[in-house]
Amino acid sequence: MALFAGSALLLLPTSSAAGDPVATKSGALINYVTTGKLKVAKSITIPVVCSADCQVTSTVRIKGPGFKLTNTVAGPLTAGVPGGHVIKPNGPLLKSMKADTGKFRLVSNMTATDLATGATDAISHTFKLKR
Repeated sequence: MALFAGSALLLLPTSSAAGDPVATKSGALINYVTTGKLKVAKSITIPVVCSADCQVTSTVRIKGPGFKLTNTVAGPLTAGVPGGHVIKPNGPLLKSMKADTGKFRLVSNMTATDLATGATDAISHTFKLKR
């Protein structure tokens, strides 16, 4: 049985109490919106925000018992608008992830290039999963 996950880089509108997304995990140009556990669902998003208009290249590796799956996407992000790498696991992978969330990790590596200046910034984080 093949395990597969599709993904895309999407712009996700959000609203926060202060009106701006609060970024954590460090970068001058790109930051993770949260570094907490990600919920296992049909669509899993690793949320990021850029401080300036940027081109983002994102690589996510799904690590689990007996396999590793890597996916890379690229796309633009508008300054201050949260977006992220979206992963859509297929049925067997989703079932495995839900059955034993503690054995799975999403390893994210992102590189952003400022469209105006050409400056680059890279961040990475290993996300745990929750039900």
